[in-house]
Amino acid sequence: MKHYTLLKLAALSAIFLTAMAFSCQDHNIPDPVSNCNRIDGTPRAVNCEFEFVKADFFRVDYYSGKPDTTRYGTVTPGQPDVKLIEPQYGSWVASYISQFFYIGLQGKVTIKRIAPPPAGSNKYILRKDLVSSPIAEYDSRSGFFELEKDEDLPQVTIDIPVGGTYTYDVTYDFSGRFNYNGDYLDYPLFSNYYLLVQNVKTSQMLRGAPYNYQWYRDIAEARMSFNPKVVPHVCVPCRQSQ
Repeated sequence: MKHYTLLKLAALSAIFLTAMAFSCQDHNIPDPVSNCNRIDGTPRAVNCEFEFVKADFFRVDYYSGKPDTTRYGTVTPGQPDVKLIEPQYGSWVASYISQFFYIGLQGKVTIKRIAPPPAGSNKYILRKDLVSSPIAEYDSRSGFFELEKDEDLPQVTIDIPVGGTYTYDVTYDFSGRFNYNGDYLDYPLFSNYYLLVQNVKTSQMLRGAPYNYQWYRDIAEARMSFNPKVVPHVCVPCRQSQ
């Protein structure tokens, strides 16, 4: 009986030590939370809820009113570049007198939840911003308009579990002044355009003391930048007249 009791105690001890080992291993595994650094490289005060998976962009064919999926681009956190191919010369010219251009870019954006939201907080703002310098933030249409306030933007409800994805539609507008360049038109664009996801309650908290966050990119639950570049169409009549 004594021998049996010792064997039983040894077996229980082995199970306990094994459980402790696994517990320590689990404790040392970092939480799968990314994009949680502020723009200055320091950690954000609270975990980020989401990460961007991708954004699929396409151009609207203004002549037919339908998406032109032959001119299609996808950006991801690791591949931010997307080309906007002008379908024909001057397609995006809004005014030849002021040399003003306008490009409307449609897209579908996919985000993934990587951490649960604060209790009772499932309202979000899907923001699109432009960064024309390391710290400046502007409305996405150009580098001159101020950003809309949170209370002026629509809110959406996102109820998905950790690991789940959410897809939404976006319209990204680009505008500015074009330049004549021989047989082409140059459409200058900025480099850093952003897609942001904000939790309404978390945004309010991070703006207040003791955090006092100023930039939307710090407040956002996820951010992804992308760099559009226009591939201009050649002016065939211009070449024929030479």
